[in-house]
Amino acid sequence: MVKYCINKYPKGSFPSQKTDGRYINEALYENLRILARRIVDDMTFFGICYSSTLEVGTGKSVFVQQIGEAWTELIKVEHGIELPWSIENIVFKPEDLIERSFKLPKYSCIILDEWEDAHYWSKMGMTLRQFFRKCRQLNLFMIAIIPNLFQMPMGYAISRSVFAVDVRFEGEFERGFFYFYNFDRKKDLYIMGKKSYNYKVVSANFDGKFLGGYTVGEDVYRQAKYKDMIEYDEQKNKTPSEKDINVKIVKQFRENCPDIPLSKLAIAFGVSKRTISRWNMGGVDDDNDKRA
Repeated sequence: MVKYCINKYPKGSFPSQKTDGRYINEALYENLRILARRIVDDMTFFGICYSSTLEVGTGKSVFVQQIGEAWTELIKVEHGIELPWSIENIVFKPEDLIERSFKLPKYSCIILDEWEDAHYWSKMGMTLRQFFRKCRQLNLFMIAIIPNLFQMPMGYAISRSVFAVDVRFEGEFERGFFYFYNFDRKKDLYIMGKKSYNYKVVSANFDGKFLGGYTVGEDVYRQAKYKDMIEYDEQKNKTPSEKDINVKIVKQFRENCPDIPLSKLAIAFGVSKRTISRWNMGGVDDDNDKRA
């Protein structure tokens, strides 16, 4: 383990802290240093963090925040560029990723935190395509926290990402353990392990431990995630139901094609003529419907 952010975290910043700074695994830190050196050569990097045990609460968010904080310091050390590191570097929905990317300075780290929704993977794939098409010139270091590596779209799991990290429990649900896979081993893991969901077919390049501690403030992080969840639920409740959409379509049909009998619309939508009549603002059946 090595120390980073010596000046940011003087002794006494954490419980039982004996020296200045925060600890990070040395091999992980040196891999981040390589990426930090190279990103100024018109590069964009993408990393993946997941849990092979498919469990929640393993510490992925804490671990990735520490990577982002260490990255921010490395950019300053390697290039003399001062970058902000705060809750603004974290988004919780795929569709927010691109908008936030254009607000952050060049070479920043941006985290797409684990997010739950019925359309998670379709939105993730679409957002990543747009991200790499629109945001490559921003030269960002992006990390996606996902629940399952093998559900990640192949193009991003294999070719777009430069590394993958498995954060999982050990022993009796003990947090603080990770396994690092570089580009080649990540590719082999995905190809060889996907068929049987076997995360043990390839060994990690190295493994290590990390300590607890949110780097943007635990309260700030939890409040932001809760706010995002509430906003998402409110937006979801505003989404038109299938019935609302069908009612709108029927009304448009009746306005533009008044000669189409309600009985035929009922057959087309697979509902009763009475339902179609209700959808049609409670209108009575016309003569054509009575003959149908």
